[in-house]
Amino acid sequence: MEPIIKKLNYIEDKLDILAAVIAIMTFAVMSVLVCMQVISRYFFSYSFQWAEEMGRYLFIWSTMLASACATHTHLHIGVDILVNNIRGKAQLAVKLIAQIFLITAVYILTVYGAEQTMDVISAGQTATSFPVSAGVLYLSIPVSGVLMLYYAVVQLLELICYGKYRDTKIPDFLRRSA
Repeated sequence: MEPIIKKLNYIEDKLDILAAVIAIMTFAVMSVLVCMQVISRYFFSYSFQWAEEMGRYLFIWSTMLASACATHTHLHIGVDILVNNIRGKAQLAVKLIAQIFLITAVYILTVYGAEQTMDVISAGQTATSFPVSAGVLYLSIPVSGVLMLYYAVVQLLELICYGKYRDTKIPDFLRRSA
């Protein structure tokens, strides 16, 4: 089982780097757009109609992808006082139950997010200020959900096989930029 988990971890790390890069790029573009919009309004009394909505789309995408990255590195908010104060098999049982709840919640989020995305795409909804399908915005939920599901399932396998999570680190290029 160990070679399989190592391969899954390799894929997990590569997906995490890709998601982090895209999240950083979308956040950077959003920041430039918002600054451009503020400068344009303040100095030139001109507002780009599409900049606010595009900024909102980019913010949602960066947030959802960063949320998936947080799942990979165990950086989500959690109340671990109980888990840290119990030992042995009881601690492992609590971690397994929590991981199963996480997988269930993310699965529900992903399925309903995908259904909502398909509804929006089939209805032909577009952004109000530029000609892009509103499905692009909704697609962030199933995409990040699939990533989170993958990470959570691999972490569950690690718990089952090794009794603990693998030490995941924030990629070096992210740590240097922080």
